[in-house]
Amino acid sequence: MSLYHKYNNENILIRAVLAGLLDILNNQIKYEQAWADDDIETVQVPWFYNQSGDERFNQDFYTHYAECMPPRPVDGNFDMIPRGVITYTGSSIVAQRITSRYVQGRYVKEVDGQLESYVSYLYSIPLSVRIDCELWCDRQITALKIEQAIREVFYKNVTYYVYYRGLRIGNTVGFPEDITLEKNIQYSFEANNPIKVNFQLEIETYQPVFDPTTEMKPTSRIKGFSYNLYPVPEKNNINTITPTDNMYLGSQFQIVTPRKGAIIPKGTPVWIEWVFNDRGKIINKVNLQWAYYGENDFHDIELAVPNHEYYIWNIPNTFTNYKEPNIIWEETNDIKVTKIPIVKIIPDLNTRQISSQSFEIIDEGYFSSIDSDTSINLQLEMRDRHNQISYSPDGAIWGNIQYHTLTSITVDPNISVFFPEPIDFKHIDIYITNTNDGETFGISNDIKIV
Repeated sequence: MSLYHKYNNENILIRAVLAGLLDILNNQIKYEQAWADDDIETVQVPWFYNQSGDERFNQDFYTHYAECMPPRPVDGNFDMIPRGVITYTGSSIVAQRITSRYVQGRYVKEVDGQLESYVSYLYSIPLSVRIDCELWCDRQITALKIEQAIREVFYKNVTYYVYYRGLRIGNTVGFPEDITLEKNIQYSFEANNPIKVNFQLEIETYQPVFDPTTEMKPTSRIKGFSYNLYPVPEKNNINTITPTDNMYLGSQFQIVTPRKGAIIPKGTPVWIEWVFNDRGKIINKVNLQWAYYGENDFHDIELAVPNHEYYIWNIPNTFTNYKEPNIIWEETNDIKVTKIPIVKIIPDLNTRQISSQSFEIIDEGYFSSIDSDTSINLQLEMRDRHNQISYSPDGAIWGNIQYHTLTSITVDPNISVFFPEPIDFKHIDIYITNTNDGETFGISNDIKIV
């Protein structure tokens, strides 16, 4: 298959099979000719396709074919000795070898000047291709040597591969057990007296037939499917619940949490909860997706989730480029950190200021101290995009501890603490959609992930 050009000899299965057979014969049928003790010549037997019919066609597309090319002949008949000639005598469909058509085949085809891979359902037609072979030799000893080479190389079936319509197809060629010699025993001074070796080949191959209605790229995937208990005409008559301020008009989901305008730190599990109580309908599975605020380019959270009316979304730490400050706990002889608390820090997205409201305690941790109610100083180590480090002022931030656990973090209102660069966050909408019906959905919009 060539790019940008089309040729009349392309996409012909039998021609490709014959060209592959000529390649095997030209490269593997050989014998040794001893001229002297130190002069042993290896002779490769050239093979040609039968030049009956359009001789020019056969010369152009068989005898000069790529690596199968024997010594280049002159125009017209040139009777080389020894030489082999193959003749295609026909093919038949072998019904016993027919297999299931519900399998997929992968192939390559040209699209806009580029080769692209596709898959589709494939029906392979099993073919038995019959070939007659004639080998012309000048003397008996040469015929016996070549006959011996044929037995050595092709005693068992030989498998080779050709390309047809962008698909790699295997072919198995077998030789009968008996090879007969035919020679003319009458002598004449006016004509040559060659020896002819006749044998037959049978090639097992498969003609692929693709179903164009199932064609798709191999990267395509079925991400999920579901079902609806009602036919489409009846579905349109089912009443929907009244939309709330957290949903678009016409949607059938009410997302309870997160609420509109929520600011959520990345790297934490987020509880997504929704309500669907439409009459007469069951939703088996839902798709959870997000899109940038006010846009319709969806990104998958997870598809085909069982509809339990809640989902825990573990927001990855790579969701944004924001580098959260590292907390340094200033331990003393009176207070030690036994279990480090888990705290998320979200500065003001506009001013970059870090205040008491910027801290969200995920895990209170545990502190070893003399008093159960005390406080501990802490400092923030902050890095910008260039990995430059800055610290919060000494004594500006402390943690309040009750019963040896962290209850809150306080920033001195008289001391300003700022993050060193603009905060990278994503402004998104969260969508809950019926897997089987994209028109049944709910939205929690105006969510910021930091």
